[in-house]
Amino acid sequence: MAEELPDSGGAAHNQPPDLAPEELQQQTTGRPGNRWGPRITQLLAVAVILATFGFIFPRLASYGAAWDVVRSMTAGWILTLIGLTVLNFIFTWWFITACLPGLGMRRAAAMNLSSTAVANTVPGGGAIALGVSWNMASAWGFSGETFTLYTLVSGLWSQFAKFGTPAVALLALAAVGESNRSLVLATILGTAVFLSALAAVIAALHSENFMAVLGRFAQRALSRVLGWFHRTGPQNVEQGFLDFKHRAAHLIKTRGWLISVSTLASDLGGWFVQLACLRACGVTSAEITWEKSFAGYALIRLLTTIPITPGGLGITEVGLTAYLSSGLGSGATDRVAAAILLTRALTFVVPIPIGAVNFTVWKWLRRKDDPLSITGTSTDDAPSADASTAAPPTDPGD
Repeated sequence: MAEELPDSGGAAHNQPPDLAPEELQQQTTGRPGNRWGPRITQLLAVAVILATFGFIFPRLASYGAAWDVVRSMTAGWILTLIGLTVLNFIFTWWFITACLPGLGMRRAAAMNLSSTAVANTVPGGGAIALGVSWNMASAWGFSGETFTLYTLVSGLWSQFAKFGTPAVALLALAAVGESNRSLVLATILGTAVFLSALAAVIAALHSENFMAVLGRFAQRALSRVLGWFHRTGPQNVEQGFLDFKHRAAHLIKTRGWLISVSTLASDLGGWFVQLACLRACGVTSAEITWEKSFAGYALIRLLTTIPITPGGLGITEVGLTAYLSSGLGSGATDRVAAAILLTRALTFVVPIPIGAVNFTVWKWLRRKDDPLSITGTSTDDAPSADASTAAPPTDPGD
């Protein structure tokens, strides 16, 4: 899938948790928040990226040799990779439209590319990317409740895919007589998290009492925290949780199959690009089988759920190259490195300039049509328990 929010995108394809209205306004208007936390995170991310590309990756393969491999690709493979890259993006946009009824493919593409550009360039940029998505969705008429539901459902299904994929990869390797201790451990961890999350979701969607208890707990917690600042907490949190449960249950009942199928397509899209890049760079099936390629893809996606760098930059390239080239000679390792770098260029780098240009043009058009939109979405419009549930417009535009 396209690099996502950590996923979102890429985002893109992986959505970050929902924000409070004040935080959403902060992200959309650009006002700074905590001073030291983000700076330390950014410095750590930069240090990891510099270390991986400057010292670790060159010990695995030669950049010059990898570039020579990429330059030797045939025109047929180049066209194939372009087609698979576009298809990968389309799968992601389809997944977004499945989770957010009323959003067309054109707007899904605009929202995904814009938020992915942020998520792939800013350490810990998932929250900012969510602010970008909300800015655009609210301008198109989506309510805060609808957007919050989309965020949670798309995030849950994306995480289900990430934690469930290692189990499928392990079965694929077992079918051809291969074993991998790291994949076994990842599968145990992923399966445990997957089943726990699935059980929680099922309980939340089928039990009024569960959501009522959760709502009362959230209301007491909010009231206590706000009381420290001499502010009155909300009084309708429990009912808000129950209303949200009903909306989520309805969405999953009516579109659950579509969300699941599009999640699978979006999840596999990135792997199709990776496998094609391996073959385009001359890595044969005798050197790396499709099962091993899929296992590596599953392992790295699970590893990068920990947001150390934007989109797992550096960690993904080193991890995949080291895993896939294990047991191969230097020549094959250079071809594997070329394929992985090319994969990341197509799935991680390409959306950044496209998304940046897209969001810049969109903001310019918004300012031109409505001067009041220059400061971004107001706090009153941000997602909240009291937001309107009116259906958003479905006609294309903006």
